[in-house]
Amino acid sequence: MTIDSADETITVTDNTSTLDNLSSKNITVINGTYVLDKNNGWAKTDGKIYEEKSVNSKNKQKEKSKPTITITARPSVRSNYAYKWYTTTWVDYCPHCHKYGVLYNAHKYPARYEQELTCKRCGADYCGVVGKEKYSWSHYYLTKA
Repeated sequence: MTIDSADETITVTDNTSTLDNLSSKNITVINGTYVLDKNNGWAKTDGKIYEEKSVNSKNKQKEKSKPTITITARPSVRSNYAYKWYTTTWVDYCPHCHKYGVLYNAHKYPARYEQELTCKRCGADYCGVVGKEKYSWSHYYLTKA
């Protein structure tokens, strides 16, 4: 193994001139992000730090909250979890049928010692602790909330 060296000189340019221009306009710059000034009419007053592209986008949609489901269960698939009760909150979304709001605790007799989440639409069963579908060959997982 040998060490390769570059023959050309690399010039690093700095954006301090634009950052200084912004600082002179009463806009505070922290690590390349902008903290908007309350003195300007377009400034936000919530005190959050915004990136430049966030400042320019006026029609940014708020993220819609996803439904969740909470279950108290024991691990029912192979995992590194101890066999005890865990309370876990999951996004109520089935990765098989791609639908929201379809998971529930079916209280099935075979799952009476562990509990599991079942999809109302496609019938897929998921471990309430790990979130994995209850087949050893399956690669479907629930998303933690």
